Amino acid sequence: MTVEARGPRNRFPLAQAPGYVFVAGGIGITPLLPMLRAVQGRADWRLLYGGRTRASMPFLEEIERLDPARVTVVAEDVDGRPDLGTLFAGLPEGTAVHCCGPEGLMAAVEERLPEGAALHLERFTPRTPAAGDGDSAFEVELRRSARTVTVPAGSTLLAAVRAELPDTLYSCEQGFCGTCQQRVLEGEIDHRDELLTDTERGESMLICVSRARGDRLVLDM
Repeated sequence: MTVEARGPRNRFPLAQAPGYVFVAGGIGITPLLPMLRAVQGRADWRLLYGGRTRASMPFLEEIERLDPARVTVVAEDVDGRPDLGTLFAGLPEGTAVHCCGPEGLMAAVEERLPEGAALHLERFTPRTPAAGDGDSAFEVELRRSARTVTVPAGSTLLAAVRAELPDTLYSCEQGFCGTCQQRVLEGEIDHRDELLTDTERGESMLICVSRARGDRLVLDM
């Protein structure tokens, strides 16, 4: 049997920017650490690293060996909550903000992000749908296959499609990896993934988590 393989896909890369702000919560420092190593000596940067206690914060010794003028370490049991207002004060236009950590921290960063900064997030789990985002049933036309399926309120679009097209590729089923991305020909999409860019969301969706914002979608499948 011949198996096709390729290298890993990086869905949280270091953006190209004139300057950087890194915000990490606990184990969320892990994907940011190689970014910090990469920007040393070649770009302006700042880091806010928070955790419940200093003992619970991995890689703390390495972080504190970096430029102390650029690094703020906040242990909640001693220092309280991180001061995002001070961190974002006077942020230059075009600064890339990379953030990974608990949902509460990322929500706070999104809320306080200054205009002109570009936010890049890496989540541990899918975002919880807002109250009122119900899962209503809808119909999906699979145009190339000339089939129509109904997605029940308690099921996913991926499950409904695979019942008709069992070879449909998928992997994480959480809206992270992009394996199940499909082109949308018609219909309004309720995007619930953590991956697609605004441009990609205009014409495609991840069928493992996203749904129709209405009664019908048409997919290029």
